[in-house]
Formats: sequence, structure tokens, C-alpha cells
Amino acid sequence: MSTSKPLQSLLQSPLQPPLPTVRPSSRLVAGLVRGLCRSVLTVMGVRVSVRGAWPREATLVIANHLSWLDIVAVLARKRCTFVAKSDVRRWPLVGWLGDAMGVIWVDRHHKRDLLRAIPVLQATLTAGTSVLLFAEGTTTNGQTLLPFKSGLVEGAVRAGVPVVPIAVTASASAGDLDALCWIGDETLVANIPRVFALRDARLTLHAAPAIEPLRGVRAARKLATAAARTAIVARTAGGAITTAPATQIPVVRPRTGTPRLTTAS
Repeated sequence: MSTSKPLQSLLQSPLQPPLPTVRPSSRLVAGLVRGLCRSVLTVMGVRVSVRGAWPREATLVIANHLSWLDIVAVLARKRCTFVAKSDVRRWPLVGWLGDAMGVIWVDRHHKRDLLRAIPVLQATLTAGTSVLLFAEGTTTNGQTLLPFKSGLVEGAVRAGVPVVPIAVTASASAGDLDALCWIGDETLVANIPRVFALRDARLTLHAAPAIEPLRGVRAARKLATAAARTAIVARTAGGAITTAPATQIPVVRPRTGTPRLTTAS
């Protein structure tokens, strides 16, 4: 994943104004983010299905990572913030919106910054806000699941909140299925039209049973992380990207429509 050179120069511009902050617990911000994410999914023609129970209380959500669409899909379904790479904070508007949501920015290349982020994540969870963590640390092609990094899971252990594994799978009936993964040096600008070209694109969020970290156990974070990865592996067997059968085009009548965001138990 990368940004184009013109965009990079803009991101690094010293004229970029300081980013204002808004309380991450703000219901207004949460509502705006959810509405924005649902609108993005509708415009992109991507349907989202949810399977399994999503706890109402604050949880650390651990998911596999395929694309920028993963974040949009989860935020459209659940009120939460997430952990993101610190360099994304320099993107125009994205950094401001992330600060407004209480995004936890982390420089994964520096262990000291990871240690700084743990109490921030703990405080966020303790305050009642769920946090989304992509434990692989990067996106993949959906055919393999990278090792999960357990460092930040310590925040959930300290906060005493459960870990909820979410397996993200994607499908489309026609088009370049690789578009469902945002990997390598492809820019966001280049990926968006590829997603547009897909037919019957769908993301499914499979929620596994919550995992209660064992407080007081030295390896609690590693055990919880391993259990989360096992749950996700079981739900992505055969690959996270598949070809789906074409769906029949529904008849649209006046004042009725087919919602883009659906849930399934």
C-alpha cells in the first residue's frame, strides 16, 4: 500500500494545519463515522454481512487484514476506534478524522512507541470504547494468514476486557478478485476503480466467541492472541477471497430499496 508522489508531497507539506482533536467518546463523531462508512460501502457497491454475536460492551476486536475496506466495514457495523500506522496520520483529512475518533497511532518499527501505545489502548477500553486491531500488522492477499503480533493485546489484559476474533472474508461473482486486497505498492487511488469494477462484491465479518484473557497469567496476551488467530484460521479455511455465484437482480419498487448493509445470524 502506498500513496502517489503528488499526494506524498502534500502530506509532508509544512503548511498543513494542526489537527484539532475531539473526544473519541463523542456520540456525534461516532454517528458521523458510521454514516460515512455506510455511504462509502453503498457508493462502492460493496455489501457487508455479519455472522455471529457482537458484544455490546467494550472489547478488543482482532481481525485479519485484506484491504482498507475492512476498516470501513467494521466501523459501519460497530462503534469503535482502531490501531493504525502513524504515517497514515499525515494523510489529508484522514489524520483529522482519526484524531476525532481517538485512533491509536503506532510506529510499529519502534518498540518504545508500542510500549507507549499499550496504556493508551488500555485507557480507551476502560473508558468503554472498543478497539479494532489488525494483529498481522499489514494487509495480505487473503490466501495466507501472517503471524499475529501480541504486544498490544496487553492493553486488553490490563483493562480486563474480552478479545473478539473477527474473520474477514470477501467475494465477488465477476471481476478481478485481487482488487479485494490492497497490497504491495498499489495506491488507494488505483485500488478504488478496481473495486468499482467488481460485481456482487461482498465482505463477510465472522465474529467468533469472545475470549477472556487470563489476568495474572504471565503469558496471558500471547495465549489470547493465539486463540484469536486459531478462531480466524478456522473461519478462513480455503482462503479469505472467493468467487461467489452471481445474485439475481432484485426488482426495485418505489419507496423501497435493498439495504447495502445486512446482518445474518
